[in-house]
Amino acid sequence: MKRRKGSILIILFLTLGGCVAQISREPIPWQGPLSIEEKRPAEFLTDDGEKGSLEIALERSFSYLEKRQASGVYPRSSIESLNGRNIHRTLILFREILMSTSEEMEIDRKLREKFKFLEVTIENDKKPVLLTGYYEPVLEGSLESGGEYQYPIYRRPDDLVEISSPEEAPGGPLSKRMVRIDNGRALPYYSRREIDTEGRLRGKGLELVWVKDPWACFVLHIQGSGQIRLPDGKTMRVGFAASNGRPYRSIGRYLIDQGLLSAEEVTLERIKGFLQQNPERAEEVYNANERYIFFRPLPESEGALGALDVPLTPGRSIATDLTIFPPGALAYLISRQPILDEDGRMTGWKPMCRLVFNQDTGAAMKGPSRVDLFFGSGEKAGIAAGQMKEEGKLYLLLAK
Repeated sequence: MKRRKGSILIILFLTLGGCVAQISREPIPWQGPLSIEEKRPAEFLTDDGEKGSLEIALERSFSYLEKRQASGVYPRSSIESLNGRNIHRTLILFREILMSTSEEMEIDRKLREKFKFLEVTIENDKKPVLLTGYYEPVLEGSLESGGEYQYPIYRRPDDLVEISSPEEAPGGPLSKRMVRIDNGRALPYYSRREIDTEGRLRGKGLELVWVKDPWACFVLHIQGSGQIRLPDGKTMRVGFAASNGRPYRSIGRYLIDQGLLSAEEVTLERIKGFLQQNPERAEEVYNANERYIFFRPLPESEGALGALDVPLTPGRSIATDLTIFPPGALAYLISRQPILDEDGRMTGWKPMCRLVFNQDTGAAMKGPSRVDLFFGSGEKAGIAAGQMKEEGKLYLLLAK
């Protein structure tokens, strides 16, 4: 869900969920040359996910790469060996292994024998991966405004345009900006305050749907994709269309800076509770995050669409910085994950070791040390995603 893209998320704000966290959802600054090392995992290559979901996610990466192959343009990577052609070759070999055996020890042997395991870090800062989680929220909404349905979800405005401008001298890299053109001048596009509080887009026919809950609406903006349950029982899915190009700011950090919550008590539920108890401050808090997401209706699909325009697979799809990690790539992820009971309450943690596919990105996914794991749709997925703020390891697999 190219959230965020504003892909996203749910470390929504300063936190990653129900535990105290000193980690922001904002992009983590990084610089320096990349280091890529061949480094096999010491652990036995077990996979704690369902084989069915592994096969589904694999075919979705195949679908993406084969479309790119048919167009004659494979995706590029900043790391030459991780080009689209090599990633496609890797997936072909991996599929052959899956079709030839289901025995874990044999799969482990063949993966170690036929693939390189590559770890990407910053050359002088080899810190572990920060693994977070995101999900697809489900909101209550209506195609008509009125009554409970007061909070619009907007489509991309016609006057929102992307322009390129040189950052350096001629020949230097180009940066892209989202702007509006006014009398021939490129101006920053409207902020969240200008859109939601001042109503700059109101009455222009840009509303896709209206939802009940401003908190749920804000969460949708962070996640970048969601389902809207309509009064007649039907469901429409919406996905990222564009952002206003403004900077993302954590509202958890804003509450701390304003002295309204302490760092120790900033959790997802605590932020939500504060806004419910202090509705007169909700607009101020939301507006602290200038970034605004515009949506598009998505066709019926088997799941939320990621940055590759293929459905995401819960527990198998990851979001990364796609300027570094190649789209569609196969990887091995090691970390830990929350244990939830039948009522969605967290009861502990357990190891996570699984094969995953790089199928999404997000505004906070900057640099080689950020990875977001997609947990699925609905409340329980949101609870699990909200707990994730774990260190981990990510190995890209590349056919020898």
